[in-house]
Amino acid sequence: MMMQRITSQRGFSLLEVLVAFVVLALVGTALFRLFGGAMNNAASADAWSRAVQVAQNQLAQASVMQPLRAMSANGRDGDVQWALKVEPYNPPALEGETSQPAESPTYRMFRLEVDVRFPGVANKDRTFALETLKISQIEQPGQP
Repeated sequence: MMMQRITSQRGFSLLEVLVAFVVLALVGTALFRLFGGAMNNAASADAWSRAVQVAQNQLAQASVMQPLRAMSANGRDGDVQWALKVEPYNPPALEGETSQPAESPTYRMFRLEVDVRFPGVANKDRTFALETLKISQIEQPGQP
């Protein structure tokens, strides 16, 4: 009768419960690492997006100045530092060409460049530069 009672009881042994907890802990650790990495990637993408937005904004503001003229400016927008440079642009001579193309007396090409620096991972700053060319009317003497 005693033999019958022992074999008819059902349940998990202590060893089976411990193995289940170890497997659950390993799966949980892997998932936390996966989600942690995804959160870091999302934060990094957000920082890059913000920095690009600041750079594009500075280029857009500089390009609407009429007439354009050589200048430089720098500033900070939150944790994003930027430096803007506007300078006359002289295109390189084409192969076989001995002189530069003649410029229109009322228009000139300008090169606009913005350098951006923002905090990255492991206390290393990230940097990039955007540049564009813009044609602008030249400031004429006596013109307001």
